[in-house]
Amino acid sequence: MARPLLLLLLLAHTCLPVSWGLRCMLCETNGHCRVGECPLGENLCRTTVLRIWEVGEEELEKVERGCAHPEKTNRTMSYRTGSQIITLTEAICASDLCNKPKPGRIFTFPQRHYLECASCASSDMSCERGRGHSLQCRNPGEQCLEVVTHRSLESSLKDERHSRGCGYLPGCPDPTGFHNNYTFHFLRCCNTTECNGGPILTLKNLTLNGFQCYSCEGNSTDRCSAEETSLISCRGPMTQCLEATGSNGLGKPRYTVRGCATPSWCQGLHVAETFSLTNVSVSCCSGNGCNHPARDAQARAGGAPGPGPTHLSLTITLLMTARLWGGTLLFT
Repeated sequence: MARPLLLLLLLAHTCLPVSWGLRCMLCETNGHCRVGECPLGENLCRTTVLRIWEVGEEELEKVERGCAHPEKTNRTMSYRTGSQIITLTEAICASDLCNKPKPGRIFTFPQRHYLECASCASSDMSCERGRGHSLQCRNPGEQCLEVVTHRSLESSLKDERHSRGCGYLPGCPDPTGFHNNYTFHFLRCCNTTECNGGPILTLKNLTLNGFQCYSCEGNSTDRCSAEETSLISCRGPMTQCLEATGSNGLGKPRYTVRGCATPSWCQGLHVAETFSLTNVSVSCCSGNGCNHPARDAQARAGGAPGPGPTHLSLTITLLMTARLWGGTLLFT
């Protein structure tokens, strides 16, 4: 009896696939596609689409397909820049090759209107000049959005961007964001007509909330040494002290980020996408100065393991003029 059972076990073993990873279609923006196995820690397939639409003009569409982290969710955003409407969508699925292109599918811009939102973008300076337009949302459940990205590090060439429009993004409806001495990322959502209008949001517009956290951004010898880490006053809903570490390049020292964050920002995926990091470890805590560099990050309450490597999708690549996510709209 033992021999037939052993034979069955051996047969089952030889029939098992060599790898258990999810397979997704991997398609670059130039149209080249292949079947690929997702790396460890990425167990979803994604389809990311950017469309540029203008009345009377041929629509431009760029599509990218690949793998995604388990924290990923479906998301959308649309906004105006000049006479064009930029539409971003990302769809997530969880079975082998579920993001395979469907032949014969032709996109038509939806005709039904839902919520009406204020819309502008830094790509044409309409937000900064107070020249916003009105945009009709095209999908049910979308809200009015405002996204702010500000980075003043030398490597980022002082990038400051604003975007307003329609969409559905992770973190809504509550405001979500992060700030330190170098970076300010913020997303707010609302669901009444043009509720995202008014003056553009800046960090100094947010009131002090009574919390203080340590701030730095760099490695242990550059901008994040003990001497260069300073205590800052937190603003708005950023009431958690964050510390995150990850890699931003082969052979480089671990990159560290400290600052004030909303509870929803204390996720590995948000930090990885915003700062272009891989193998991220994130820890958040409550209490003034609780992210001090001398303290053990693993002992802090709220610590969360981050995802494995993250990849920048076309949302970041094609929309550097708007700095959505990095996020910070967290599309990637």
